[in-house]
Amino acid sequence: MASSLSSHSNLDMYSVRKTSKFLKALIYCGLVLWLLIDLFPLYYLFTFSLKSSSEITGTNVIGLPKEWLWSNYSRVFGLGKKVDGKRLFFANGGIEKCFSNSLLIAVATIVICLVAALMATYAITRIVWRGRETLNSILMLGITIPMHVALYPIYASFSKMGILRSYSSLIIPYAAFSLSMAIMVCTGFMNDIPKELDESACIDGCGLWGTFFHIIVPLMKPALATMGIYIFLTCWNEFMFASVFGDEAHYTLPVFVSNLKGSNITDWGLVGAGLLLATFPMLIVYVFMSRRIQESFMVGAVKG
Repeated sequence: MASSLSSHSNLDMYSVRKTSKFLKALIYCGLVLWLLIDLFPLYYLFTFSLKSSSEITGTNVIGLPKEWLWSNYSRVFGLGKKVDGKRLFFANGGIEKCFSNSLLIAVATIVICLVAALMATYAITRIVWRGRETLNSILMLGITIPMHVALYPIYASFSKMGILRSYSSLIIPYAAFSLSMAIMVCTGFMNDIPKELDESACIDGCGLWGTFFHIIVPLMKPALATMGIYIFLTCWNEFMFASVFGDEAHYTLPVFVSNLKGSNITDWGLVGAGLLLATFPMLIVYVFMSRRIQESFMVGAVKG
């Protein structure tokens, strides 16, 4: 009898009150408003790319285009094409070339940075050796150094090495300045992995490299997805290094879009189309990678 009374009292203690319909409607209205605020930049950029310069600089700034100029996109893709033996834009190609340059540089930077960060983090957190805390502190100093502060020293060094105007002149600094952040994120994830898994793998016959590739790397998928997004966005949006270190054969999309603006007269519809084409790959990658992070948290969870 006493046990039944205590069980009823516990149920009363942990009962959940239902949210009122008014409060629920208010929450939904707030979420819808927040969604509209988040989507407004995409709407504005889309309509911006389909307007003429007179509409953009006139009275129809936010509204739908009065005339939908889909030709702005064909004009963007026409830049860099030969007309009567002459190119209308960059001498070495247009937006397709700049897109392939951005993609190549971003992918190479992600691969180099993640491989180096995983190995460095594994050596610092899982292997006991003298000076690992000091090395970790030195590596973390890289977070405090702004990337563009080192513009001139890197330029002078690359000029003497003869690697300016190449993909390496962009991939190396991008990977170097992303490495400290990648190590910090990977350290937080790797410290949460029980070291008993390393011991079990060692008992089963796994060596150092076997433990790293078969145990640690699969459980580090959330960190890899997180840093992959961060590095991709950094490389894709970076402008200063790409404009200073590159030439027309190695320009990236931000440099392409910046050159769409004229010194005296600017076709803003053309600029808007170029901005939209440069922005949507980032959104697509972010959406897919964000889902991958959530899946990795479930797949890579340590079961007790």
